[in-house]
Amino acid sequence: MIIMKTSNNPKLLKFLAISAFMLMSFFSCQKEAVDISQPNDNQTFQASSEISQLMSRTATNDGSVDNIIDKANCLEVKLPVTVVVNNIEIIIDSQDDFQEIEDIFDQFDNDIDQLDIQYPITIISGDFTETTINSQAELEELIQSCAGENETDDDIECIDFQYPISISIFNTSFDVIETKKINNDQELYVFIENLDDNTLASLNFPVTMVLADASTVAVNNNEELISTINQAKDSCDEDDDYDYGDDDLDCDVNSIKRNLKECFWEIRNDNGASGLKAKFKEDFTFVVTNPNGVEEASGAWTVTQDGDYAYVQLDSNFQDFNGSWKVVECGDNFLEMTDAAGNFTKLVKDCPDNSNLPAVKEFIKECKWYMYYLKVGGEDLTAQYHDYHFDFKEDGTFIMTTGNDQDLHEGTWVAQEIATGGIAITLSSPTLTSDINDYYLLARLDDDKMVLQGEQEHTLKLERVCDDNSGSGNQVARVKNAMKECAWSVYYFDLDGVDVTQEFPIYFSFNEDGTFAAEGNGANYSGEWEVMMLNDGSTGVVISSSDLPSQLVDEYVVTFDDNDKIHLVDAQQNTLKIKKECN
Repeated sequence: MIIMKTSNNPKLLKFLAISAFMLMSFFSCQKEAVDISQPNDNQTFQASSEISQLMSRTATNDGSVDNIIDKANCLEVKLPVTVVVNNIEIIIDSQDDFQEIEDIFDQFDNDIDQLDIQYPITIISGDFTETTINSQAELEELIQSCAGENETDDDIECIDFQYPISISIFNTSFDVIETKKINNDQELYVFIENLDDNTLASLNFPVTMVLADASTVAVNNNEELISTINQAKDSCDEDDDYDYGDDDLDCDVNSIKRNLKECFWEIRNDNGASGLKAKFKEDFTFVVTNPNGVEEASGAWTVTQDGDYAYVQLDSNFQDFNGSWKVVECGDNFLEMTDAAGNFTKLVKDCPDNSNLPAVKEFIKECKWYMYYLKVGGEDLTAQYHDYHFDFKEDGTFIMTTGNDQDLHEGTWVAQEIATGGIAITLSSPTLTSDINDYYLLARLDDDKMVLQGEQEHTLKLERVCDDNSGSGNQVARVKNAMKECAWSVYYFDLDGVDVTQEFPIYFSFNEDGTFAAEGNGANYSGEWEVMMLNDGSTGVVISSSDLPSQLVDEYVVTFDDNDKIHLVDAQQNTLKIKKECN
């Protein structure tokens, strides 16, 4: 029998309040002990409950994202990692770099693709534990714990929690222990794993779930959460094969945009091949050329999503290549589209042929080639040579200079077919060291980039820079040439999230010799400037000075440029925007 000694007993009042909230009921007063019924599943969960298992599976670390490296759906390689792909060494710093592996694999249809991992590496398992692996044999042993390619596994990839979420925890005596904030999958997974059946937990609803198509669903109790996860868990392709991007380009907006910017595209309509080619540029303009390379039309382009279809919007004065086109089928090398009138157009990718020696030689001679990466014997020498250009001449000679036409080097280049297939290029100069001189295999050649793999443990990457500044690879030259024209003023400056533009009325004059003069706030300043290709292919701008306001002295990445404006962002996400001021 329960005896209430006082009506204001805090512990008893707490007990009664929680019991009422949980809709508990007591048995007969004749019993000496109090029996408490099981909590309502719409409010709480325990370690062994269905909702705990579903939450754990949803939070499990997905190892399939990097299958192109490890071929293991339940393991993830911790980045950065160094791999050798078809004899080309690559440092993978982020998931975006997986595409570079795929690009090398796709260079030839009749070769055997090979990827070798440079050990040791760290592996992250589905439960987020990390293991150091020292050899391929050790990795293969760990892979045995994973389900095979496209086989059913426990992790749920088609739905995710939108973090942060919070969970209240109390014991079976109904004493609240704490309310815990969960910020990511790892924290949620570890929390569920550490639950025991003597602990009750309750999600603080509403909770937002994110579906595979990026739409969201708000759930308000355990029952709704269980139903939502169960309905979504098999609603998408988990991409559990061992490829990257499935080798069958999804017709989504981002994939189409990325693909169109590569190489040229032959235009074919209802009547067959037209002989015209389109080049889709990084700044979302395009040009159409005839078989003789003469420009026939130009315009702007973009890709949008409407319902289940992606649309390529073309704005130009060219009747057959204008208007809105619905993408009905696409792949890595083609795009099929129809317009509202039912007209059909197919775009077929047309990249330079690495195996056609005459075509390769002509292509290399057309423009200058900017060195943006050099690794020799495992040592990264990019910083030492980052501003060098090659100008390959018709007579088999080359001239190599810095961006300011300093440090002139002359040498010879020879391109030749090799017995095993492919093309080799020999670079030789009496004034260059073995850092550059070598016998190279042409590992990659496309509209903007050339990758050379040398016998003496060289990896040399070059970016194409043409005088007309066309193509995505020419931003360095375009920005550098633009900054030397006229003066440039600060028209927007965001520092630590605060607009401080009015405090920096600075005007710059960037000189040919790499120096600059500036004025503003009644003072004159001087310093040095440099534009360079960064390791990730982006364009960097360095402004250095001993007297310029320190907030402007920094290393920036170019995020936008046109004829009159350049936008710069530093590592702290401060944004500096400058515009051209010509008389």
